[in-house]
Amino acid sequence: MSLWAKNLEVLQKVSPDLAATLAATTIPEDHQVRPSRSGPPCLQVGKQRLTSSYDPVKEGQDWAQALEGDAAEPLVVFGLGLGYHLLPLLDREGPLWVVEPSAPVARLALEHQDLTPLLARGGLRLGSDFTGLPRSARLADHGPTRRLHPGPYRRLTRFLAGEGGELGPLRILVAGPLYGGSHPIARYTARGFQQLGHEAELLDFAPFYAGYQAMARVTKDQRAEHNLKQGLLGLLGETLLARARDFKPDLVFALAQSPLAPPLLKALKAEVPLVAYWFVEDFQVLTYWQDLAPGVDVFFTLQKEPFFSELKRRGVMNYACLPLAADLEAYHPLALSPEEKRRFGSALSFVGAGYYNRRQFFQGLTDFDFKIWGSEWQLHSPLGLHIQDQAARVSEEDCTKIFNATRINLNLHSSPFHTGVNPQGDYLNPRVFDLAACGAFQLVDWRSQLPDFFTPDKELATFTSLAEAREKIAYFLAHEDERQRLAWAARERVLKEHTYARRLAAALEIIQDFHPRTLPCRQSQAPAVAPPRASFPADHPVQALLARLPADAAPDLQGLVQQIRESSEPLTEPEAILWFLDEFRRKIHRPGVNGGC
Repeated sequence: MSLWAKNLEVLQKVSPDLAATLAATTIPEDHQVRPSRSGPPCLQVGKQRLTSSYDPVKEGQDWAQALEGDAAEPLVVFGLGLGYHLLPLLDREGPLWVVEPSAPVARLALEHQDLTPLLARGGLRLGSDFTGLPRSARLADHGPTRRLHPGPYRRLTRFLAGEGGELGPLRILVAGPLYGGSHPIARYTARGFQQLGHEAELLDFAPFYAGYQAMARVTKDQRAEHNLKQGLLGLLGETLLARARDFKPDLVFALAQSPLAPPLLKALKAEVPLVAYWFVEDFQVLTYWQDLAPGVDVFFTLQKEPFFSELKRRGVMNYACLPLAADLEAYHPLALSPEEKRRFGSALSFVGAGYYNRRQFFQGLTDFDFKIWGSEWQLHSPLGLHIQDQAARVSEEDCTKIFNATRINLNLHSSPFHTGVNPQGDYLNPRVFDLAACGAFQLVDWRSQLPDFFTPDKELATFTSLAEAREKIAYFLAHEDERQRLAWAARERVLKEHTYARRLAAALEIIQDFHPRTLPCRQSQAPAVAPPRASFPADHPVQALLARLPADAAPDLQGLVQQIRESSEPLTEPEAILWFLDEFRRKIHRPGVNGGC
């Protein structure tokens, strides 16, 4: 039996969820394990060595021997490395826990060391899971891990010092864009913060976009048009500043394309404690980040290297990768009428804007039952017969119907530089998560970050060329059971790991890491309205639904429907009624989306 199998067997008995997480973990290319000069393997992550490349065994023994203090006291070690420094501690008298911030490193450690004594005692924690760690425990850090993950180390330090309580309700102002693909993301962001219990408000600039477009019709002088548009953007920036003064947020969380110019940013930072910016764009395509990133308190990206090196070169230190996620209120499985299935259904479909690479690539798929939805497509082109609704914008509601009605949802990331798949593509677009949240099968072009979020061939299918795409389209059209199995596995992964609430909780942790004790902790106020339980008789079916709600779920219509959506059980009659009521509430005002990312 291999070391990995031996460790996994013990871990499955003690912590099945952690075992499943590590079993599904893939090892990134920058995690290099190679023989050391003395023989045993050493590990390097990116440019950081986690073990000695000469004699990792002796290095680990020296680290353990340098520990001072009572051998019976509880000990928490930050960092697994490849486990060499832990081996001398496995038979220590006192309790031992190890917190490892990286799932791939934890997987590698379990592949190369027998850590069953630690695992059998439930001593392994992953990420920010500090469950069961005593506040009185002594903290010892594995130096290379601390240097690689300073934020999580500070988080653990605060927790053990008694400062690791959850944030109280914050006042968060989400600044949306004037237009573009980040507009729906801004709405999901505000909703995600609200689901976490914070008072979040979206400052939506989309209503001003018609006026912005009208500037082009005012004058034929391009310079005058530019000045008019800049004047409008300046006015919108002043609007943001005025709202911040009135709302008095603890945090301004701005999305890409929001009217946040450097001069305004300076004034805004004089009014609010913290300003974070989420650059949900490709840094090589849109470069205005160069002016904004140095001025915000935390700069979030979708990409890592080489973006991180570019930020550091410009003196930006407070940056972190914050991937996109799924909004379960917007995207979920949906029962469609026969008419909706005919209108929105097809063997193959694509929803999104008509970027150059997509217009070229899709010409090789016109022999399939293929529907193309979205704007910026050329009706008088080889794809004209496949373009739906005269290339009109697609509403969020219709997107969900298309995803649910389509047998194979094609997802080709946009690129202005290629005629098909971008071989250097890294981050995932919103559609990857939206489709998975719907329980819809997707065929997506290969991206280097993909294995960090989904398991290829088990949760979704991938392609790297037109020939491979055609081959897999034909295969999966003929294998319905396999399509459904992958689609539902992807949905389960989204429910567990990739919601906006989870992503934004991580964002707040990162902000705290960079700016400790800046965000206030407040006591939650009791709701002013009577609890829903008091509104129904004791034997009413809704009481059973309320009883199943988790402690942190909102006991209202939205909280109930959220739990119903996340369940894989057949709908009961009360659940169907509640779902219908929530759908009716949301249909009162449903803005459209461009799907252009």
